[in-house]
Amino acid sequence: MVTINLDITGKVCPYCLLVVQKKAKSMKQSDELVITCDHPSAATTSIPQFARDNGMMIDSKKVASGVWEIRLAKK
Repeated sequence: MVTINLDITGKVCPYCLLVVQKKAKSMKQSDELVITCDHPSAATTSIPQFARDNGMMIDSKKVASGVWEIRLAKK
């Protein structure tokens, strides 16, 4: 299992989703992508929807005011 950290704070969509999609393509089964994001719509809507649509496990939590940590794992 490999953990990939991705900090996309300060970025906005569609960049946020595009970079997550690119990183997810290189993941192998049971790898984990840990994303730090401060863009509300990416953190709460587009990235979680991408994960669900691609059969990934997702755990998202707000870690500070306006900052989310999103963990994606390939099943």
